[in-house]
Amino acid sequence: MEPAASRVICIGGAAVDRKYRAMSDLRPMTSNPVASERSFGGVARNVAENMVRLGAKVSLASILGDDENGRSMLDDLKRLGIDTRHMAVSETHATAEYVAVLQPDGEMAIGLADMAIFDDFAPALLEPMKPDLGSGWIFADCNLPAETLHHLVDHCRRHSLTLAVDAVSTPKAMRLARDLSGIGLLFLNLDEARALLDDPDASPEAAAPALIERGVERVVLTLGSKGLVAADGAGSRRIGSLSAEIVDATGAGDALIAATLVGLLDGHDLYEAARLGTAAAALTVESGASVRPDLSHALLETTLSLRAAVG
Repeated sequence: MEPAASRVICIGGAAVDRKYRAMSDLRPMTSNPVASERSFGGVARNVAENMVRLGAKVSLASILGDDENGRSMLDDLKRLGIDTRHMAVSETHATAEYVAVLQPDGEMAIGLADMAIFDDFAPALLEPMKPDLGSGWIFADCNLPAETLHHLVDHCRRHSLTLAVDAVSTPKAMRLARDLSGIGLLFLNLDEARALLDDPDASPEAAAPALIERGVERVVLTLGSKGLVAADGAGSRRIGSLSAEIVDATGAGDALIAATLVGLLDGHDLYEAARLGTAAAALTVESGASVRPDLSHALLETTLSLRAAVG
């Protein structure tokens, strides 16, 4: 598989990630010994880095504070080879921060997010990048305000642009309009799908085609350790997750998105692209980093060939 050549613009979250891994099982209402680390994250930023590591040419459009965290992140993006021409700076908010408190086995116990800065990402910030939006895939996450998301989806609908969206969380998924036409590919989990459909009992096999009926062209509905459902107008298919020894679950969903998009850029159908996504997710949970530093096409293919699917 040759690396993707098309440019992708990733629009959405960029944050400072702080991880606190408990040394023993977490106990509420008392102090817990932890090991801590800081890195750079955010859904759109992580997707951008993963895609660069898989050979894509990527621009990131996000908003940072006028602070040390923001300046350090911008330097890191440039070091990675990510185009930063569409990055904005807020005069009123600090750079976003995300805190993940992890159990000793790497499973998340709680996540805390200070994302107020993204309220400043108004539709006007999309205007300077519109001349660049027609050259390849566009990826956006639902950290964007509802008005900005609706503006972007409408622009992509009117100009027949290829847009992928990640729901991010159940509350943020509700920022999407009921009419989902204009979204070429929607990534979300079962809780987010049920919220969008206003159907708390929808099964994965029912939720994915129901989202297609709402106007989405393709859906990747993730089910954690049980894999995912990939669906388009021709039907849906269940894909098992790959066996993995969890070190840190943070960033697995972002890796899945990135590898799936790169697979589509490289000409794979949705099923094969999503299988690459499951390999990227498995490799990422086995790494202590939110973006696995040695991620590559070769590593994805080796992982798919050697590991059994579960779920």
